Amino acid sequence: MAETLGKRWRLLLYIARLRYPRYPAYYFPVFVLLQGLKKLRSDLKLRLLDFYLQPIPNVLFEQLQSDQLVASEHTLFVSPTVFREYVVEREINWINLVLKVAKCSEQVEPTPQDKSLVSIILNKQDVSLLCQVAPHADVPLNALWVKENLVENLNERYTRHTGERYWARLQRITEGQHLPAIVAKANIFLYQTPYDLSSDMVDFILGRYFETPRLLYRNHTYQVPLTERFLGNTFYTKHFAVLVHMRSLWFKCLNLDSTAGAFEMSGIAQKSLTTLQQTTTYNNFLLPERFDGPYMRPSCPFGLRKYFHSLRSSLQAYLKMENNGLVRNGIYPVFMLRGERGIGKMAVLRSVASALGIPIYYADCSEIMTSISSQTETKLSTAFNKAKVCEPLIICLENFEVFGVDNEGHEDQRITGSFQAELMTLFGRQYSHPVVVVAVANQKESNTPKLTSLFLEVIQLHAPTTAERLELLRWISLGHRYRLPVAQLQKIAEQSQGFTLADLELLYGNALEAWRRSQDTGRVGLNHFLALLDHMQSTFSDSLGAPKVPKVLWSEIGGLAKLKSEIQNSIGLPLRHKHLMGKNMRRSGILLYGPPGTGKTLIAKAVATECNLSFLSVQGPELLNMYVGQSEQNVREVFARARTASPCVLFLDELDSLAPNRGVSGDSGGVMDRVVSQMLSEMDGISKDPGQQIFILAATNRPDLIDPALLRPGRFDKLLYVGPSCTVEDKESVLRAVTGRFRLAETLTLRKIAESLKQDMTGADMYSICSNAWLSAVRRTVKEAIAGDSIDEGLNADQVIVTEDDFKESVKKFIPSISPADMAYFNQLKGNFSA
Repeated sequence: MAETLGKRWRLLLYIARLRYPRYPAYYFPVFVLLQGLKKLRSDLKLRLLDFYLQPIPNVLFEQLQSDQLVASEHTLFVSPTVFREYVVEREINWINLVLKVAKCSEQVEPTPQDKSLVSIILNKQDVSLLCQVAPHADVPLNALWVKENLVENLNERYTRHTGERYWARLQRITEGQHLPAIVAKANIFLYQTPYDLSSDMVDFILGRYFETPRLLYRNHTYQVPLTERFLGNTFYTKHFAVLVHMRSLWFKCLNLDSTAGAFEMSGIAQKSLTTLQQTTTYNNFLLPERFDGPYMRPSCPFGLRKYFHSLRSSLQAYLKMENNGLVRNGIYPVFMLRGERGIGKMAVLRSVASALGIPIYYADCSEIMTSISSQTETKLSTAFNKAKVCEPLIICLENFEVFGVDNEGHEDQRITGSFQAELMTLFGRQYSHPVVVVAVANQKESNTPKLTSLFLEVIQLHAPTTAERLELLRWISLGHRYRLPVAQLQKIAEQSQGFTLADLELLYGNALEAWRRSQDTGRVGLNHFLALLDHMQSTFSDSLGAPKVPKVLWSEIGGLAKLKSEIQNSIGLPLRHKHLMGKNMRRSGILLYGPPGTGKTLIAKAVATECNLSFLSVQGPELLNMYVGQSEQNVREVFARARTASPCVLFLDELDSLAPNRGVSGDSGGVMDRVVSQMLSEMDGISKDPGQQIFILAATNRPDLIDPALLRPGRFDKLLYVGPSCTVEDKESVLRAVTGRFRLAETLTLRKIAESLKQDMTGADMYSICSNAWLSAVRRTVKEAIAGDSIDEGLNADQVIVTEDDFKESVKKFIPSISPADMAYFNQLKGNFSA
């Protein structure tokens, strides 16, 4: 024996000397030995390694296991290194998952109801599950990707709290271990649903689900996705009215019987080989879902978490309905989510329902409300009677702003009383699971106060702030493959004032689509988003009145140097030094008055641009309406939009037509008096709220016609006169700003042109002079081109050169817009109103 080993050793050294002559003969054997020890150490480390279960979204899990022969919710995705270690043959990809329940629960104090003998036994021993295993490159070495539903099934079985991590080890299947076999019969419970599913629909859905072999475990709950891709276009279109609201059908496996009649803990069910027997329907909580879509993002958007926690905490008190003290005392779970369209009300409701495992029944109030009250009552009763069929249940009343309102817009007392009676009937029954009513209204304010008083809590969703818009953009980006850095998302959030969740989703999706259509080889960048953002803002400002940031710089405004400095100190200082301003020590408004054409509107736009504020411009007469109360409503909506887009500049043009002196306006209905009173209350509300950075600028030609109450300190407490240019320096500055895009002759000096303008002139007057000079230069250029036969070669704007003669000709034809008598009148106003 020793002699044979010696011969083999000498042979190995001889071969090593021939193969690697530059090294000593013993190097190669030692190297092989060390590599073997390293491999053995790695294998032992993997065998002793504890893995943690990482739940992944159900949609992503279905995509990853689409190529598996047997579809199973008990499939583990591991790193390729772990897969090579534990799976000897790729075709036999089964493995034992040993859950360390005791380790998972060692830091959790058991509650008194969990201290039963059965729970103690279950929580003190390791649990083994037979699972499929598949490799995936993105899985960390010590992690196991599992379906979210599997983790929730384990939580339900071992009474674990959500968020606790499971630890486990992997074991190869033993030589005599039986793999799952096809079962002859499977008994299941269908979870009850509030929607009317016929037996034919259920048979079709389950038949489609079990066309693929499925691994089932006893007492586990399974989810059947009701998507168009899964069910087929024909079936989905035929039953669209029901399937559009149902995302899934749930069932629980009760018993599994093999072909020999033996009792099985797990087995494979297939449509043509297994008899599927539905025992009865089943009322219970669904498995919670905390992910949205195929990406690892939570179901609730980040910027709406406070509303999520508010609604969830309200529902927590009603999760146990048996002997619930609140319900017995007449405090019913009736809630309302109120906010403008697209702000995220349904996203909050769906995320809360998914986290609690409660199905939702959607009832559209626009379909419930009819011209006949008895029909409306019947439809309302039908919606509430869904609680007899299915519990737990959230009854969602969509478009609730149209409910309980008659044709004239007043509250319908009969419908309100019927709604109250239905609530009493609904919660007068005995339930073992929670039944909740949640109304979703798309109005900021209620016009049915008695109906609103029936709700236990009204959760108002406000327009997102800059920080909340950034969080919403981060959440939206997690749902796309191409994502922007946080710094670029911050810039988008700062420039998207007034945008809601739906607007931001539309912006993100359209920007990616525009980038794909452009066939840009680089990555999607900030420029793609900003270009689309400008387009959306201009569209929204025209259709919805959404504020936008104009692009007017101080350099484009000539003259008015003292006025610029005064406005920058009044508005720019509070923005730059918020911490130095007292809670109520802030200006509410600035009134610009003076002759027409002096640049009052241009100044307001420049303020918004230089301070990076939203700009909401409102013409005074456009707020007035012939219907009673509508004018005041328009004023309230304008200030509400300004609060939404904070920080914002609200510019009220032609203020004298919107807020004349009360009592002398001459209207018999007193409309203007009520409009002025409404504006006074709105301005007082802004000045008392230091968190709202809203700066009000107003412009008028007749400050003497404005109601004096608006001109007191705390409202329009600073009146600034915007007059014509009087000095040569001011006129030259205005001419330089207007002719910034002109091509001037080299011999032309704007100083000389300004000196030739003897009288006081407004900015509009000088714009008229420059415009006429440009047209004169264009006519001269065209004549010269025709005379030289070069007109066919084409002309462009760069060939138009404005000369001094063009300006002289324009000045000769100029007619001033303000007469001396008008100037005398405005100078008198300046003396009366200026400090």
